[in-house]
Amino acid sequence: MSTLPAFLERSAGSGRAYLFVDGREREEPFGFDTVLDRARRAATTLRTAGVGRGDRVALVLPTSIAFLDALYGCQLMGAVPVPLYPPVRLGRMDEYVDRTVAMLDAVDAAALVCDKRVRRILGRVVERRPTPLVRAEDLTGSEPFTGEGPGADDLAMVQFSSGTTVAPKPVGLTHRQVLANVQAILARMRTVYDGPQVGACWLPLYHDMGLIGCVFSAIVAPGDLVLIAPEQFLAKPHLWLRAIHRHRVTVSPAPNFAYALCAERVTDAQLDGCDLSSWTFALNG
Repeated sequence: MSTLPAFLERSAGSGRAYLFVDGREREEPFGFDTVLDRARRAATTLRTAGVGRGDRVALVLPTSIAFLDALYGCQLMGAVPVPLYPPVRLGRMDEYVDRTVAMLDAVDAAALVCDKRVRRILGRVVERRPTPLVRAEDLTGSEPFTGEGPGADDLAMVQFSSGTTVAPKPVGLTHRQVLANVQAILARMRTVYDGPQVGACWLPLYHDMGLIGCVFSAIVAPGDLVLIAPEQFLAKPHLWLRAIHRHRVTVSPAPNFAYALCAERVTDAQLDGCDLSSWTFALNG
C-alpha cells in the first residue's frame, strides 16, 4: 500500500477507532469503518462543490470528526488538504485575517471547509480572497465517492511552517513521503514494544506531530487514538493523563511545555486512582 486512503481502507476492518474526548470527559468513538464511510461521502460533497483532483482545499476546523471527514475526503478523491489553524484569539483578528488570506493565496486554494463556529470570522477572509466555502456540516450528506484515488507520488497534504520567525511557508508532502515518516516512527517504537499501540493526542491537527505522528500513524499501525482538543488540554491538562489511564494508552507525544504544565497544574486529587504504567512512549518534541 502506497497511499493514506489505502491504509484507511485496510484499517476499516480492524475494529479500531478515533475517540474524541470533551472537557467533561465524555467520549464519542468513530470506528475506522465509519471514518471511511464518512470520508467517501465527504469526497462526493467536495466534488459536487467543484473541487477537482490536485486542487488545494483549506481546512479551518477544530479537533473533531468534521476535520477527519474533510481531510480523508480530500485525499480519497485526489484533492490536497491544507490544514490551517482556526482563530483562537479574538483580540488579534486583523493579524489572523491577514495570515489566512496570505496562506490561501500561497496555495491557490480552490475551496475552504469550515464549521459554523468560524464561518462568521472567515467572512472577512473570503471578502479579501474570494474562495468557495464548504460547510463542514454538509460534508457527509452525499452518496459515497467511487472515483479514482491518488497515487503514491501525488500530494497528500500541504503543511505550513509555524511562522514563528518568518511568514508561514507552504510545504507539499506526497503520500510516499508521509508514509515514510510514519513507518520510521513505527519502526523505532517496535524496537522497544511490538504489541498493539493505543495513542492519545491533544496536539493541534494542523501540525505534523498531531497529524502525521498520531492521526496517520493510527491507521497505519492500526490502533485506537484518543483525541482531545488543544484548548481543552490547556484549560484542563489532567484530561490528557486521565485518558491515558482510562484507555491504557501506550504512546502519547507532546512538546516540552506540556509536561511542565501537568507538573505545575495537575493536582493529586485529579490523578486519584490513575495508573500511567501503560504509557510506554512518552515522546517529547
